[in-house]
Amino acid sequence: MSVAAQEASAAWNEKAYAVASRPGVETTFVVASDNRISDRQAVKHLLVMFAGGAGAIGPPAPGVREPGERFSLRGFMAQRLGVVVSVGLPSDQPEGLALEWRETAEHVKDAGAVVNVLVKQYPEARITLLGFSNGARSASHIGAALRGQWGAKLQGVVLLSASIEAFRDDWITALDAGKDRPKVPLLVVQHKRDSCLPYREIEDAAKWHDFITVEDVKQPRVNTYRRDCGPGSAHQFAGREEKTYQAVVEWILTGRVVERIE
Repeated sequence: MSVAAQEASAAWNEKAYAVASRPGVETTFVVASDNRISDRQAVKHLLVMFAGGAGAIGPPAPGVREPGERFSLRGFMAQRLGVVVSVGLPSDQPEGLALEWRETAEHVKDAGAVVNVLVKQYPEARITLLGFSNGARSASHIGAALRGQWGAKLQGVVLLSASIEAFRDDWITALDAGKDRPKVPLLVVQHKRDSCLPYREIEDAAKWHDFITVEDVKQPRVNTYRRDCGPGSAHQFAGREEKTYQAVVEWILTGRVVERIE
């Protein structure tokens, strides 16, 4: 397909940006927006995503999914929620984010700077943080650090294929001592056959929150000797992407939980 044809049939638009987030540091991010949006005031949901692995994000896509191409989470969510931002790497961490970095004050400042840019552009939108795999630690920690600042703007947090470390401090459902802060809804989504970050490790922690279990009998059973985190794996909800992420969208829009996806 030609570039012109892609642009004509594009369902969403993606652009890359950078913002000064700390002295001498810029943080990259990609914004995906539904092409049907004509009034920024009408946007009610802003989804902020944190990637797994070392935190690197893909470049802007052409906004149309060709047959056989990999599932585009940014595009899928943008078409249903309006605006999605993927938070990328800060300029002082070009090799990627260590797990420990995801729980630092610097990471909070970087993400906060990105979100502030979008909040100014979409003043009526509420914020949902979504973290996949290692990114779940980012979503949890940043939500904890900034919930006081964002207040009712923070609608919820979604943890996808998370490790138990994302539940390190159960801040989301616990009220701070002496401070009457509202609870922030938390959705956990985990594949029962995830061999990268096994279901059994987070099950007890997740059951206290909104919890979606994904299972696909076509996926191999968990093998403790082989961790599969890549494309096509249960860790990435392969074969169940659209059902899984549609359930996340429904939770964001209505609060309804689809407890099981098969």
